[in-house]
Amino acid sequence: MTWTDARIGELARLWAAGLSASGIAEALGEVSRSAVLGKLHRLKLLRSRKAASAPRRYVGAATLMPGRTLVLRGTHGPPPRPPEPPRAPWCEAAFAPLAGSSPRPWLTREAGECAFPVGDDSGEAVSCCAAVQGRSAYCAAHHAIVFRPMSPAARAAEQRRWDRTLQRQTDPDDIARSAA
Repeated sequence: MTWTDARIGELARLWAAGLSASGIAEALGEVSRSAVLGKLHRLKLLRSRKAASAPRRYVGAATLMPGRTLVLRGTHGPPPRPPEPPRAPWCEAAFAPLAGSSPRPWLTREAGECAFPVGDDSGEAVSCCAAVQGRSAYCAAHHAIVFRPMSPAARAAEQRRWDRTLQRQTDPDDIARSAA
């Protein structure tokens, strides 16, 4: 694409009309936004107008280059959200209030009361408020849910990762490479 006098005149007219660089690129066709900005800069037109809060877009007929498809943006609204996956049965049971507890809004609970969130359809954060286990922030039932023991295989994998980290920190060659 070459910048003919007619295209330069159209560029200057569209810029003065308040179109954005993207809008001008659409109007001129076969030119990118970057090419428009470069030409505006070379013509010293970039600073010829104040920045618009929302530059206008070209609303003329779109012409397609051969081999390209037209993609319309912003005409259909946001894409539909995927459906929420079903909750696991253990989750439903975990977030149900425990027998003997007195669930209250999270910010009104006192020291020594379980902080585990329990189900409430009002949208407000409601905590269990049963007596806590030792120095934990949760009652015995919720402590078992939050702090599940590692399986032997997971524990072994974690130990191997930790051993590799320690090995790298004490390896003289590794230390020399990281210092360089």
